Amino acid sequence: MSDISKIDADEAEIIRIMSNLPEFSWLESADLSKIRHEIRHKIAKILGEYFEENTRKAKSEWTIKFKEAGISEDDGKTAISCARRLGIEIS
Repeated sequence: MSDISKIDADEAEIIRIMSNLPEFSWLESADLSKIRHEIRHKIAKILGEYFEENTRKAKSEWTIKFKEAGISEDDGKTAISCARRLGIEIS
């Protein structure tokens, strides 16, 4: 990850987890502004859909995609917690 000294621990944890998905594998080498943009826009939306799927049985494919990418349920919960600590609304 570039500019790692300025990245927040919660941002780093989200990237560690979400970069297992093919669509976010490039984030480990992205610059900080791009990482923050992806977390706030795309990843936040995905985590929201994942949360809805697992708490309200909403239709989504994220649980399957997470499992296929080696992201456990605990990893998903951790990513959601990190996003919330960053001030991102996940509900």
